[in-house]
Amino acid sequence: MKMKAVVLQEFGGVENFVDEQWQVTDPRENEVLVRVQAASVNPVDFKTRKGYLGGEPPMVLGVDMAGVVEEVGDQVKDLRSGDEVYGFVDAEGPASNGAYAEYVTVPRSFLAPKPEGFSFPEAAALGMVGPTAYQCLIDKARVRPGESVFIAGGSGAVGSIAIQLARYYEAGPILTTAGSRESIDYLARPLGISQEHIIDYRHRSLTELHEAVIAANHGNPIACAFDFVGGDMKRLCCEVLDFDGRVTTIVEEDDDFRLYTVSGEKSPLLSRSASLHTQLLLARARFGSPPYWDIFAEELATLAKLVQQGHIQAHRILMLEDFSAEAIAEAHTRLEEGHVNGKLVIPVAP
Repeated sequence: MKMKAVVLQEFGGVENFVDEQWQVTDPRENEVLVRVQAASVNPVDFKTRKGYLGGEPPMVLGVDMAGVVEEVGDQVKDLRSGDEVYGFVDAEGPASNGAYAEYVTVPRSFLAPKPEGFSFPEAAALGMVGPTAYQCLIDKARVRPGESVFIAGGSGAVGSIAIQLARYYEAGPILTTAGSRESIDYLARPLGISQEHIIDYRHRSLTELHEAVIAANHGNPIACAFDFVGGDMKRLCCEVLDFDGRVTTIVEEDDDFRLYTVSGEKSPLLSRSASLHTQLLLARARFGSPPYWDIFAEELATLAKLVQQGHIQAHRILMLEDFSAEAIAEAHTRLEEGHVNGKLVIPVAP
C-alpha cells in the first residue's frame, strides 16, 4: 500500500522537501501501524534536515504525532484497530518513517492512548515535548515539593510543560525567562507565573541576569535549573544553583562552546557541589534496545492522565494550511527564524 509523505531528498534547505508516494510498512509482532491525523514541527526536525543529527536521505522527518490505530502486531494486546493514540517516532531509530506521512509503523512502547479532551492536533503537540519535560524534571532533576525552580525558556513548547509539571509536583517558586511582551503575557496568564518571577532577558548581561534570578528567589540560589535555550542561558542555569543543585539541559552546543564543569575554581558546579544532567529523548530510541523503550509508554500514559485531570493544558496550536512540502517548508523557515509562539501542527488527515 502506498501513502502520501513529505520526503527530504537531501540535506540542506527547505527546497529539498517534496511530496511523494511512499511505501507503508506492515507492523511486526510488537509494532503498531498508525494512520496519522496530525503531526507537529520541532527544532529537532530542522536540525535533522540540515544533517546535524545523522540519517541518510531520502527520508521522512517528523517526531510528534497523533492518530488512529490501523493495525497491530501479534504481540500487541492492549491496543486495537480504531484506538486513538499519540506519541513520537524516530525515523532513524525503530520507526518505519517520520510523522510527515499518512501512516507510520512504530513499536508499541512509543504510544499511549490519546488524552481525553485533547484534539488530535493538541495531542500531536505533546508527543515529544511532554516526555522530554517529564524526564528532565522527574527522571533527572527529581524535583521535590518546595524546591525553587528556574526554567530558561518557559514559554517554549518544552518549557511550558515543565512549568505545569513543576507546579503539579509542588515545586516553587517557579522562575523563568522571557524575551518578548507576547511571551511575558503567555507566561503570566495561561501558565500563571507571577510577574516578579518572569525574568526579561532583553538588554541584560549574564551578570545582570544572575542577579535578577537570585533577587526573584528572595535572595536565594536555585535548587533546580532547566536549560531549554542553550548558550549563555546554559551558563546562567549553572551559575544560579544552590549547594547540591541540579541543572538539566536538552540543548546540544557547537564544538567551540565552552562550559567549565570540573575546572577547579572556574566551575560554578564544583563550588556548589552541583550536578549537570543532559536529556535527549531520542537517545533511547536511536541507540537503545527494546527493554529501554518501555519508559516511553509509561510516561506518555502519565502525561495523558495529568491532562485528563486538568493539570496540563494544551499548547497554543498554530495549524499549517495543509499537508504538503510547501507548508512544511514554510513551517521550518518560521521555526528557524524564531517567529513562532506556539506549536506548529500539520493537518495530515484529509
